[in-house]
Amino acid sequence: MRTFTKATALGSAVLALVAIGLGPGSPTSARADRDTLNPAPGNETMMINVPWQGGHLHYLDNGRKGLGPGDLFLGTDLPVFDEVTGERIGTSDGVELILSARHDGTVTDQTTFRFAGGHVDVDGIIRHTDTPLRMTVTGGTGRYLGVSGQLTLVKEDAHRKVEVMRLELVR
Repeated sequence: MRTFTKATALGSAVLALVAIGLGPGSPTSARADRDTLNPAPGNETMMINVPWQGGHLHYLDNGRKGLGPGDLFLGTDLPVFDEVTGERIGTSDGVELILSARHDGTVTDQTTFRFAGGHVDVDGIIRHTDTPLRMTVTGGTGRYLGVSGQLTLVKEDAHRKVEVMRLELVR
């Protein structure tokens, strides 16, 4: 069983700030059709990664001293990269609130991914013991207007120091 630590919480904060996806068939580049302002027809999947460092991260110790319920992780301008091409395709901003230390940490996350042509919003309560770790796509703007779907953690790549995720968008 994993131990709930500040590093574990930071990892899930990064998860909340990164999105990747796979559509029907083979994985596609997250860059596909991203510059159009009109919502694209059909489903779309993006494979993305977010580095463990970059952007602006802040931890607020609101509960008892030390990591625990009530504490917040805040992140802005975290870079988001296309996992297939390695190209930077956007940024993410998010908030994570620790609800409980149970299940190696139960948290609520809200993240906005800012891509060219619009934003994708992701939200949910997750337990770090969930396998796979998933969050709900709650909507979007611009070319992502009206989307739903899910964000799934594919892997934590310690060698590259990134979280790799699949962002599945359904229209």
